Amino acid sequence: MHLVIGLGPIGGNVGAHLAELGRKVYGYDFDQDRIRAWAEETASPAGSDLAAVEWPSVDSVHVAVRLADQVSSVFEALQAHTAQPLTVFVHTTLAPADARKILSSAPDNWRVFEAPVSGGPQGARHGSMTVFLAGPAPTDSENTLLADISGRVFRMESYGQPALVKLLNNALATYNLAATARMLDLAAEHGVPAEDLFEVIGVSTGQSWMGDNLVDVQYDLLLKDVDLLRGELGSLPTADLDDVEPAILRARALLSSDSGRERA
Repeated sequence: MHLVIGLGPIGGNVGAHLAELGRKVYGYDFDQDRIRAWAEETASPAGSDLAAVEWPSVDSVHVAVRLADQVSSVFEALQAHTAQPLTVFVHTTLAPADARKILSSAPDNWRVFEAPVSGGPQGARHGSMTVFLAGPAPTDSENTLLADISGRVFRMESYGQPALVKLLNNALATYNLAATARMLDLAAEHGVPAEDLFEVIGVSTGQSWMGDNLVDVQYDLLLKDVDLLRGELGSLPTADLDDVEPAILRARALLSSDSGRERA
C-alpha cells in the first residue's frame, strides 16, 4: 500500500494515478472536503488519523505538503505511529538547506528520497511528471514505482541538489513569464492590442511554455520557489522579479479584454 500525505494538486493526483494503475493507496489530509472528494474519485480509503493506517502493509510514503515545517511535522508523526522501516518520497519543493537538514535527520531504518517534481497537477495525474531525485540507490521495486508516477527521473548525488535544480528551473520559468507579461503591457501602451502580440509570440522566437500558459499558470507557486532560491543564494541574476504578480495580472486583463473586441 502507498500512503499519500497531502491530497492537494500534486499528492492527490499522484495517489489517484497509482489507484488507477491498480495499486492500493491510502490518502491522508486534514481537509475533510479533500478527503471525501479524493476517496470518492479513487475508491480508496482516506482519513486524517495516521493511527488508522495498516502500517505493516505500507510499501511507500509520499509526502506532498507545502512547507518545510510541515515536512518536519510529517516526519515526527510517522515516527510516532510506527517504528518499522519506511520508504519515503518527499515531493515537497524545499529550500536546499532545509532539504539537507530535514531529510538527513530521518531515522536510520528509513529510505528517504528527496523527489520534488515538475509537470504540475496534470503531470501528476497522468504519470508524466519529471522527478528530481536524491537518496539511496533505488531498488527494482522503487524504480518501478518511479516509472509509474513519472515520465523522467533526473538523479542527483546528494540532498539539496534536486531542490536547487527545481528552483533554478522555476526561477527561469518566472523570468520568462515576467518578460512575456511586461511585453504585452508595453504593446498595449503603444497601441498594439496585447492579444495580437500574444499570437505573434506563440509562433515566433519569443515563444516559451510559460508565455503560452500565462493565463492559467499558478504563478504563486513560482514566486514561492523564487523566494526559496533567493534565500539560498542571497541574490539572483539582474532582473526585477519583485512586482511579477501585478505584471501578470495586467497582462491577463489585457488578453481578456482584447479577446472580446470586434475585429474589422
